Amino acid sequence: MARQGCENPRCPICYPNWKEEEAAAKKRAEDDKQDCIDCWRFYQKQAEAIVAVDDPIARNRRINAAYAQSWLDDHRFQWAGLAAFASKQVGCGLLNAAELIHKSNQQRNAYQQWERQSSPLERLSPYGSPRMPVPDQATGEGATKVYQMLAKGNTALFLDIWPLHMFYKRFGLQRFKRCLKERAALRGSVVWPIADKVPFGEPQLETVQGFEAIDAGNITKGVERLAWHEQVNILQPAMYNDPMFAMLMRANQFAWALNIPTSSAREIQLTLANQCTVTGANAQIEIFSKQPLANLADPGQRMAFVMRAAQRFDDLLRNPTEKHMVENSIFLVAHPR
Repeated sequence: MARQGCENPRCPICYPNWKEEEAAAKKRAEDDKQDCIDCWRFYQKQAEAIVAVDDPIARNRRINAAYAQSWLDDHRFQWAGLAAFASKQVGCGLLNAAELIHKSNQQRNAYQQWERQSSPLERLSPYGSPRMPVPDQATGEGATKVYQMLAKGNTALFLDIWPLHMFYKRFGLQRFKRCLKERAALRGSVVWPIADKVPFGEPQLETVQGFEAIDAGNITKGVERLAWHEQVNILQPAMYNDPMFAMLMRANQFAWALNIPTSSAREIQLTLANQCTVTGANAQIEIFSKQPLANLADPGQRMAFVMRAAQRFDDLLRNPTEKHMVENSIFLVAHPR
């Protein structure tokens, strides 16, 4: 017959060593927590090493390669394969913005040099100075904003999601879920360019759901859940809630859809190849919208675009002929020249 009070785990008669056992359990919990934090720090520092390049275009190529290599190493990470193409498309946007900025700067520099070197009489002439069209200067200002936002979003998203993939791959789902909340302990000690918009390491349900789906073999759901996390939890507050960036995206869509000759408007598309654009009836592309009032900053419209691209990517991987072309493109993205 059990002694009265034995249901009390701190009973000194029934459990004379309860203090030592409780202390040991507490120590094990603290050690496990610290181990989680240390493991997160390890992968976070690896991600930081990948993005440790000042030039956003060169950094983008390294991000693209890391995503592509993740898929080549583990085909369950289909989101990463799609992200390799999406991030490559961001790089195309960076190149286009850089070209517009360069053109604007050239005009301004030529004008300023003329202003310094010309005579007072020459400066009185309305036709004496080099051309510095107001539209080109306005385009240059807008392109600078787009360039900065694309670079910041591209870097932040990689710093968030690549370590999640690496941690899950190394430790499995159960430890991933147990350790996820500890990632926030790194806040303030890691590189995080959107700290003013999104707290670092915030546990998100969609992240857990994504890796649960991957673990269960439901690749499609895994892509959808991680895409939602990417677009809504990270990029929406970091980029698309910015009024000026959202306005520039809408102006670009309006001008492109209506064929307004701005020389700067570009079609918003995702090319499932290592090039920026491809042509042909069976081109491996998915466009955002042909509607002039379509709004990329709206998360619902953007998610619909992403999921169409994800479905197209999945279809290509299931096609015996197209599969090899897509795999070759990802290989080329993973090994840039």
